[in-house]
Amino acid sequence: MTIKNAIAREIFDSRGNKTVEVQVYSGAFYGRAAAPSGASVGAHEVEAFPEGGAAQAIAVFNRTYKDKLIGTEISYKAVDMLLSETDPDKKNLGGNLSVALSLATARLEALEKEIQFYELFGGSTLPRPVGNIIGGGVHSGKGSPEIQEFLCIPSGAPSFSEAALANSLVHKKAGEKLSSSIQDFTRGRNDEGAWAPKITIDSALQVLTESCQEVSADFGFEIRPGLDVAASEFYSNGKYSYGHKELSPEEQANYMLELVDHYEIFYLEDPMQEDDFDGFAGLLKEVGKKCLVVADDLTVTNSERLKTSIDKKSCNSIIIKPNQVGSLTETEKVIKEANQSRYASVVSHRSGETSDNSIAHLAVGFSAPLIKTGVVGGERVAKLNELLRLEEQESRLEMAELII
Repeated sequence: MTIKNAIAREIFDSRGNKTVEVQVYSGAFYGRAAAPSGASVGAHEVEAFPEGGAAQAIAVFNRTYKDKLIGTEISYKAVDMLLSETDPDKKNLGGNLSVALSLATARLEALEKEIQFYELFGGSTLPRPVGNIIGGGVHSGKGSPEIQEFLCIPSGAPSFSEAALANSLVHKKAGEKLSSSIQDFTRGRNDEGAWAPKITIDSALQVLTESCQEVSADFGFEIRPGLDVAASEFYSNGKYSYGHKELSPEEQANYMLELVDHYEIFYLEDPMQEDDFDGFAGLLKEVGKKCLVVADDLTVTNSERLKTSIDKKSCNSIIIKPNQVGSLTETEKVIKEANQSRYASVVSHRSGETSDNSIAHLAVGFSAPLIKTGVVGGERVAKLNELLRLEEQESRLEMAELII
């Protein structure tokens, strides 16, 4: 079967910004996918759009690529190859349109084969959801902590449904604690649905750890605290800026070690700036047996940067965001290389999301032990609800092992 038509359109993401959605047709069926966008964007990921934004990407697609697609085999690998031959660095189309096209083709491919989307990739496990509880950094605005995300991980959950419910209850409990302890807290939430109080890092961690412990006691399984530091966002001129305090790279590393030890942090994402492979490696050496040291901006779903990370022993876990690299084929390559090095892969949303649930299927298809989707908000819950459906409908799916 071959592609009969393809349509690209502008839609809105969860921040009200324009992004792209693509539909690919076979005649009887169509596959559809949309691309998200990030606020905390790694310097080494592909550009989301060419100059001119979503409208320009669609104009380029219609003018240059649409006719080439018609008659192409219904295969995401074939479509990705076609694009890579003419636009290898994604500068013409941008990463968002190219990844939406790649995912839409893969969805159509699964429909034509009469299988679930995740079955294209061969996986058979459900991930544990990483919940965003308290927000800071560029997602939350003035007065919030410099650290971008205060997270919970239901590492001991026996099922996905219990894990998702646990995250929801940690989120609720944290909101109650913030309301009772901060007089002017309006229960505002940030881009990803995390609470957005004006609070110190230590106060946020206290609320997070207490909420995790209390819900863990109620459920009878372990729920661990985590951080997405997004350190590049407050790094400049060789220093990490925390309000009126600046830390050298060595001081930043020591501060991260203190937080891991004091709060028993299980998940530590982007603790150092995005080019400090050696700084990551130093942290991994100290805490890698008890904590996931997770690379996002360091590796940006890029095979070459992952290879550097592996060579330097910089981390033991990696964020997977398809639109960072712009194609499903390249995403698949990176996650397989990560798996071969025993990295824990974390398939992740972006702060500017859509209702597209593709990453839920990618997490299952690639047997990723973790998925980062947020806890509340329609565009976040879309992924969680799809995983709940898969858990109910696909009895062969078991919870993935989470091994450090």
